[in-house]
Amino acid sequence: MNVDRRGVLRGVGGGAIVLAGLGGAGSVSAQDAVTVTAVWTDDEEEDFLAVVDYVEGETGVDISYAPRDTETLLTETLMDYEAGIATADIVVLPTEGRVRRDGQAGHLEPVGDLWDEDEYSTEHAVVEANGEVYAAPFGMDLKPGFWYRQSFFEEHGLEEPEDYDAFLDLLDEIDGIEGVEAPLASGNGDGWPLSDVTEAFILRQEDGAQLQQDLIEGDAEFTDDRVVTAFEELQELLQAGYFSEVRDFGIQYEFFWENETPLYFMGSWTPTFGAIEDPEDLDYFMLPGTDAMVTSINWFTIPAYTDATDAARTAVEGIISPDGQEVWTERGGFVPSSLEVPADAFDIDIMQDLSEHADEVDLVPDLDDAVGDPFQAEFWSQLLGLWAEPDQDVTGITESLDGVLQETVQEDGP
Repeated sequence: MNVDRRGVLRGVGGGAIVLAGLGGAGSVSAQDAVTVTAVWTDDEEEDFLAVVDYVEGETGVDISYAPRDTETLLTETLMDYEAGIATADIVVLPTEGRVRRDGQAGHLEPVGDLWDEDEYSTEHAVVEANGEVYAAPFGMDLKPGFWYRQSFFEEHGLEEPEDYDAFLDLLDEIDGIEGVEAPLASGNGDGWPLSDVTEAFILRQEDGAQLQQDLIEGDAEFTDDRVVTAFEELQELLQAGYFSEVRDFGIQYEFFWENETPLYFMGSWTPTFGAIEDPEDLDYFMLPGTDAMVTSINWFTIPAYTDATDAARTAVEGIISPDGQEVWTERGGFVPSSLEVPADAFDIDIMQDLSEHADEVDLVPDLDDAVGDPFQAEFWSQLLGLWAEPDQDVTGITESLDGVLQETVQEDGP
């Protein structure tokens, strides 16, 4: 990771504030105010508000925050945009596909001048439409694999699996431990946590990283034998009873911490999630056979319908800056997209280890986030159906999803 620290926020002039660094935001009055909406709640909301406090102090912009759940965020903003209304002055979207479609429809302000892609871990192209860049990257959610408690593994003499057969043996061993509901936690929000573990099984297939990229770009079909195999492997685990009851992903953390569901495929936010009492007790392993890690970026967008465009641009530039991202990095559970956040900003060892691990493997986009709706919604729905009825024919699932995938990719094309 590049640890050079460049560009800080500085106030100049009599009450006017400008941002040093990328220089795209212009100047705003100290009285300007903007609203931000995103999906962060509870502990994550507190972490983001710490970033907000920092940026407010550096820019003079008054920033208020209104959280929404993922489904509400995606549906309400689209309805508002089609009516020519800005849901908020800044909307944080979790899906590149949605950014591109909103930009192409004229719903968003271009913000490519607010960030230099050479200084971030992503590229302009993933959120580009009509020759313009419509979003700016904030934190990265890395989805490395199965989290577990070191104390649980030590108590029961368990070891991280070196191959898939050893993984199956581990599940069988955990399944026999008193107090365990099931070896694998089934987290649910709107279906997305189940999609994360499903993508891991796609990635463990032959050339899995390229397969995932090809699916995103429409160069592969969801009926590919490797995708079917991934679903069959998941089905076998479900039929064996290795996955727990489906619960809200936040509540599932409580069962995980009590070792009732000892393995939980989750993201880099895990160490600072509320139910985690001691992050130093955490470790993780990648699903055997995978050599790539999924990353999902939080994208800051500015609706074309806001009356506070200049203040919103100033706030966005401050939030995504190295200094802005460092605030959350120091609090833990956050992987910055800025390459200029110092490595020593990580307060929790496992977070620095995870960041370094990400530098050593291929990073691939989150499949459903990158493609967006209608594929994403159907993907989530089909997975919830599979978890509810694991005996169904998985080829029917992949055939149905392939039709929606091709439709979505074609809609997102030039």
